[in-house]
Amino acid sequence: MENSRPFRYIWLCVLLILPITMVRAQVMDTGHQVDTLSTAERLSVRSNAVDWLLLVPNIGIEYDIFPTNHNRWSVGLNLRYNWQSSHTYKPGLVYNVAEARLEVRNYYRIRVLDGRFIEPKKHIWERVVSPRRAESKHPTTTFYRGAFVAFNNYSLKLGSEGKQGNAIIGGVMWGMIKPMYQFSNGNSLDLEFAASAGVAYAKYDTYTHDRLDDCYPITATGKTTIMPVINELRVGFVYRFGSYPITKKYRWRYDVDMDYQERMDSIVLAERNAAAAQHISDSIYESISKVFWDRYNQLAKKNKERAEKQEALDKKAAEAKKAADKKAAEERKAAEKKAAADKKAAEKAAAEEEKAKKKKGAAPAEGAAAEGAAAESAPAEGTPAPSDAPATAEEQGSAQPAVSGSSADAPAPSADTPSADAPAPSADAPAPSSDAPAPSADTPAADTPDPTEEETAQ
Repeated sequence: MENSRPFRYIWLCVLLILPITMVRAQVMDTGHQVDTLSTAERLSVRSNAVDWLLLVPNIGIEYDIFPTNHNRWSVGLNLRYNWQSSHTYKPGLVYNVAEARLEVRNYYRIRVLDGRFIEPKKHIWERVVSPRRAESKHPTTTFYRGAFVAFNNYSLKLGSEGKQGNAIIGGVMWGMIKPMYQFSNGNSLDLEFAASAGVAYAKYDTYTHDRLDDCYPITATGKTTIMPVINELRVGFVYRFGSYPITKKYRWRYDVDMDYQERMDSIVLAERNAAAAQHISDSIYESISKVFWDRYNQLAKKNKERAEKQEALDKKAAEAKKAADKKAAEERKAAEKKAAADKKAAEKAAAEEEKAKKKKGAAPAEGAAAEGAAAESAPAEGTPAPSDAPATAEEQGSAQPAVSGSSADAPAPSADTPSADAPAPSADAPAPSSDAPAPSADTPAADTPDPTEEETAQ
C-alpha cells in the first residue's frame, strides 16, 4: 500500500503538469462549414480525478458516432479497478471496486434566442436541460446528457458491517466540459464536471471485521436489493487527439451547414407562410361564416315559427275533420236506422194492406156469383129489359147522351149491376182470385157501352 501511493501521485502529476509546456488557448470556432473528422479526431481519453483521490485507478475512452462536426452523439466505455490492495493487517475500512460502464451521450450548446426560429421552453422540466436561453454566458462550454449501464463488483465496509457482491446499475447522467489547453501538435485537454445517478440491483453477502483473528467473518449470504445510487461524481480530464478541439465539435448543424440552413429556413418560411395564409383564410372564412350563420339562424327561426304555426293549423284542421267525420258517421248511422225503421213500417203497412185486400176480394166473389145468376134471366143483347115501373124523372134526368170517345162522365156501373153487354158468367167459370184487386167504384168498365136514349126511354 505504501509503495504504490507515491507512484500513483507521481503519475497523476506528470499527466497534469507535462503538457503545460506546450499549451495554447482554445478559441471558439465560428466557421460555417461542414468538416469531416478523421478517426483520431473522433477519439478521446478521459479519467476521473475523484476516483484517483479515492485511490481507484480509472480510465475511459469515447468515440463520436458520426464523422462530422455537427455530430452530437457519442459512445464511451469507462473502467475502474481497485481490488485487494496488499496490507500488513486487515483494515477496518474497505473500499474495493471493479466496474465496467457503457455510456451514450448527447452533446449540446446554449442557443441564444436571436429570432432564428428558436422558441423558448415553457415548462420547468424543459428548462432544466433545454439549450435555449436569452443569452449565453459561457459560449465555449459544451453540455451533455446521457444514459449509462454498469456492471459492478464491490466490497465495501465503511462501518461495523461490510457488504460484498455484484451489482447491475442503470441510470442517467448530466455534465459539462470546458476547454483548457490546446497543444502545439493539435491535441487538446478539457476539464469535465459530471454526475451520474440511477438504480442498482445488487446481490451481496454481509461480513464484519474481527480484529482479534484479523479476518472478515461472513454473517449472511445471498441477499438481494434494489436501491437508488449515485454511481459517479466526476471532476476529470479529457484528452482529445487530432487537430480538432471540442470548440469545433458538437456544433448545431444549422450553424455549420449552409445547405441545411437554407433548407430549414425554406421549410420554416413555408410553414410560416402557410400559417399566415391559413390565418387569413380562417379570418375570411370566420367573417363569412358569421354572416352566413347569423342569416341562417334568422331564417331557421322564422321557418321554425312558420312550421309550428302550420302544424297548429294542420292539427286544428285535423281535429275539425275528425269531428265532422264523427258527426257524419252519427248522421249516417241515424239515417240508416231511420231507413230501416221506415222500411219495417212500410213492410208492415204493405202486409196489412195485403191482408185487407184479401178480405175485400172475398166479398166481390159472392156478388159476382149473384150477378151471374141474374144475367141468365136477363133478355138478350139489344132487347130492353122489361120494367114494371116507368122510369122516374131522376132516372130520366140521369140518362145523358154519352160523349164520343170519353168515359169520364159515364157513370160507373155498380158492382151489383152487371153490364148489358157483359156475358153472363158461366156456372163453370172459376171464381175470381182473391189476390186480384177489387175494381174501384170510380173506374168504368172498358167493355161496357154507354146506354142510348132509346134504351133509357125503354
